[in-house]
Amino acid sequence: MDLLPGRDDYQLTLLRILEAVTEDPPVIVNDLNVFTSRILPSLVSLYKGNKDDDARFLCLKILFDVMVVILNDKPNTSADDDEQIMKDLRSITQAHFLPLYPILIEDEDPIPMYAQKLLLMLIEFNYVKVSDILHMKTVSQCFEFLLGDLSNANVNSVKLCLAMTSAPEMDTKILSHLRVVRKIGNLLEFVYAKDMEDLLEPTLGLCKAFILRGIGSNKGIAYSKDPALLGNIAFDMTIAVDQQHCINDISDFGSNVAVFLDLIGKLETEISDLASECVVLLLKAAPREATIGLLTNLPKIYTLLESMHQHLSGIQLLRLLYGFAFSCRQYLSQAMIISLAVSTIKKIEVLISGLQNSKIPGVAEAARSLSLELQRLPRV
Repeated sequence: MDLLPGRDDYQLTLLRILEAVTEDPPVIVNDLNVFTSRILPSLVSLYKGNKDDDARFLCLKILFDVMVVILNDKPNTSADDDEQIMKDLRSITQAHFLPLYPILIEDEDPIPMYAQKLLLMLIEFNYVKVSDILHMKTVSQCFEFLLGDLSNANVNSVKLCLAMTSAPEMDTKILSHLRVVRKIGNLLEFVYAKDMEDLLEPTLGLCKAFILRGIGSNKGIAYSKDPALLGNIAFDMTIAVDQQHCINDISDFGSNVAVFLDLIGKLETEISDLASECVVLLLKAAPREATIGLLTNLPKIYTLLESMHQHLSGIQLLRLLYGFAFSCRQYLSQAMIISLAVSTIKKIEVLISGLQNSKIPGVAEAARSLSLELQRLPRV
């Protein structure tokens, strides 16, 4: 028997009133201490003890909305007040939100989405370190969206995965155990095909972050800045990569080389840059699969080189030229069996001949290097 008839309705009404009140940011800003020391902790407690879906959702939504205002619109306060507010926020985050996160993420929609948005925001504002959430269950939960309907993917889910994957504290073994590379590649293909522009850059960033795990961040940065280092044996020996700490299924990205090439041709510099980095880095992380991906897409490479030749794209063009040259060397040195489009190779050679006179720094040398490799390819 309910000892307090109507209590749930009363709570829900109060929450709706509080939701309406917090829609006016000055109300929050003018009483920050009240919100951080009393209201926010109470919302967490109310969530934990509530069986009503609407009430739990309102608790989290109000918590999220208030945190957004505090973090983005915090007024000029005294140093002591500011320190106390930060202390309260850290307490709410560490003592209340993080322990509750595994429950939030499995609650009814749209609670998981708000939980992810709040976690991502707290990471961005340094109230949560990635190391605070690096246990297998939480990491696995963050990547679970890849297993379902990709049309339900959202920016926050991808950015959260990107933040985790990019964190130095992340154990590569955990990422490898997830075996999600093929799923990430599928997401990239889906996002590109559906013109989901807001998801394209973070998804490419996630691809890059995973590939970097296969060769090391320092080495990856070097290859990205100077793709001429591809195939430089002396440089390869300077940074040893422990294969036990690589992503075991990284080679699955080989099936996505075609879309990487398409994205290199995008007008948006950020997208083109990330895509060209992915190609160069994949050639080192999974040389065989990346080589197959490039050499089976020669028409795309021709179209891309023709376009980039006209638009004079600098570093992206260098990455493509040296990446293509590296794949030609791989093809011969590994005696790979791939049917090459000879007619397309001849057309590419004509383009490369013109690039050998390019005034863009480094392009002429890269074109000469590629020309030599193309001449070695079989023509039958």
